[in-house]
Amino acid sequence: MSRPRAFDIDAVTEQAMQVFWQSGYAAASMADLYAATGLKPGSVYAAFGDKERLFQRAFETYAAHFRATLPQGLTGLAAIEAWLGVQADLSVADPERKGCLIVNTVAERHAHSARTHAMAQARMDEIRAFFRTALDQAAAAGELRPDADPDLWADSLTGTVVSLMTLGRAGAEERTIRNVATAALAGLPRA
Repeated sequence: MSRPRAFDIDAVTEQAMQVFWQSGYAAASMADLYAATGLKPGSVYAAFGDKERLFQRAFETYAAHFRATLPQGLTGLAAIEAWLGVQADLSVADPERKGCLIVNTVAERHAHSARTHAMAQARMDEIRAFFRTALDQAAAAGELRPDADPDLWADSLTGTVVSLMTLGRAGAEERTIRNVATAALAGLPRA
């Protein structure tokens, strides 16, 4: 009979998430993960199996945090404006300038399995779907010109989020990051 875990698996996942977010999957060593979590190798492998499965669990934990940043009670252009503002704030407020684990994972795709890459792509699709829904709502409310292409703008706004997070990770000045968000919003084909 196995012993019950003497640690909180969610807390350990959060600690591992911080390591992966800061260092990336490839650069995060198992020694780094043991140090961050305080666990011994046997405990990590018993709980998670291997580094990739630990990463996948940490990635989904991050995705849940990311989803929590989506605006509640707002639709259309107000939702888009609010969320881009949040993304710009997150990009500049992090003193470690880690960027976004979703974007970082997509950029590091060569280091990941097909399953992990599919998980990251699904989160990117989720971001695009948020923008597409908000754009459809904006069009229905008459906030956009009738000739506005919602697919074009959903792709563009998704690219803006990738840019904000990448610029944040690169240590860009706050002015630059905020200007990217402002320009994206100014370019929308408003009615």
